[in-house]
Amino acid sequence: MDICGIGRREAAIEQKRIVTFIAIVSHSIATYLFITKLFGRREKPVPPRLFGGRLLSKLQVRRWIKERLGPGEASIADRLDADANRFIEALQSELRAAKDDAQRYKRITEEMGVIMGRLRDERDGHKLHAESASAELRRLTRPRAAAVSCKESAVLAGNGQVGPTLKNTPASALRVLCVGTGRDGTTSLARMMQDVFDSQGNGDKAVHEWGSSELNELFCRLKEGNDGSVEAEIRQLILDCPYACVVGNGYAAVLPIIADLLGDQVTLVHLRRRDRAACIASLAENAELSPQNHVYYADSPAALRKRPTAFHFGEMSKPQWTDLSLTDKFGWYYDKTHALIEKHKRLFTNSLSVDTEDLATDSVRAALAHAAGSTEMPRAFHVNRFVDLRHVPTDRRSFVQRLLGQLDVQKLAHDDLYGLRQVLNEMIYHLSHFPDEAPGALDELRWTLNETHNLLNHRIEDVRELMERVGVEPTTAPLQNG
Repeated sequence: MDICGIGRREAAIEQKRIVTFIAIVSHSIATYLFITKLFGRREKPVPPRLFGGRLLSKLQVRRWIKERLGPGEASIADRLDADANRFIEALQSELRAAKDDAQRYKRITEEMGVIMGRLRDERDGHKLHAESASAELRRLTRPRAAAVSCKESAVLAGNGQVGPTLKNTPASALRVLCVGTGRDGTTSLARMMQDVFDSQGNGDKAVHEWGSSELNELFCRLKEGNDGSVEAEIRQLILDCPYACVVGNGYAAVLPIIADLLGDQVTLVHLRRRDRAACIASLAENAELSPQNHVYYADSPAALRKRPTAFHFGEMSKPQWTDLSLTDKFGWYYDKTHALIEKHKRLFTNSLSVDTEDLATDSVRAALAHAAGSTEMPRAFHVNRFVDLRHVPTDRRSFVQRLLGQLDVQKLAHDDLYGLRQVLNEMIYHLSHFPDEAPGALDELRWTLNETHNLLNHRIEDVRELMERVGVEPTTAPLQNG
């Protein structure tokens, strides 16, 4: 038996084991250093435990390995260790370069944002100046309508016949016309304009949705028939407007008529809600919950008043319109309303475009004050928009929506009398529009009015008692029972 050969094979096997051990240790050290440096760990690495648990340093491990190996195998371990260190250093260098690039990109992005903001501000400023100059130019070059007699003011009907003559009424009080789609901040805008008028103290009024349903109905009748008297009704309604500002929908389709009558004295405010999808969804929900003014939109027997559609403008047939979903109908309505306002705003001496989402900004509030002839900015209003009408009976939704949907919570918090005035105003409005055609409706109205009178008398006595406690004399006579 070749004992020497067996010894050489065992020695070779032992050397291979040692080389494998060195490779594993070097790879482990390299991996540990790479992970530690990559994630920023700073703890001191724990030396390996060899020879019965005694702690050895990295240098002692290397010395021990070199003593057990020959020169060739030891140099392999050194090369592996050096390669691992070079790999770690190269990776760290790349990471540092990537970090520097990221920081530089972030800094450039922030600087670009600041520059773009300044450019947008300058663009908006130039746009306002251009619109102001254009409006002034139109005002100076606009031909003035000659005064006409009552006989000459007859309206030409669509069939070429002379329609009814307009009444000789005083000039319309309308100075600011704010037009949108509805469900886009018109209620808040009406309150803001009223705040401007209140600061002026001249008694002017801003009204929400004045004549809007009537004008929608008249426009549909004008397009569906061939009766020139309908246009005369539209003109007369506009001329009879007693308010300095009206806000809402229903005016976009008749803007040419309004401009023909009042284009020199009225400032047109175009209100648009940027969130188109949310506006359409709100319009659709409102049509389902309160269908009274949504003929051709809401599939409900409660729908009474018409609203303009695509077939009124010749854009599709009536059956094609009927086949559309409610969302698609209001999608058309949203786009058409804003397209009409943009098309016809040039007919007015002054115009202003406002996004619903910007109503509370200082620049918009200052522009609205300027449109009303004031320098006093209105307060930002946020009316109660969270009225769920799904569980309210259909015949009561309109009243509840007017009463609560227009309630200004901010004003309620600062004005003790605001809530009382708001409820009484809406109650009087509701009773004055009480449907008296239905069987028994008139008797119900009489009973409600009598109970309202008794309730007010009873509560006024409570108020009078409180006044006596604090030594205040009433300035008006008490209510008398009928």
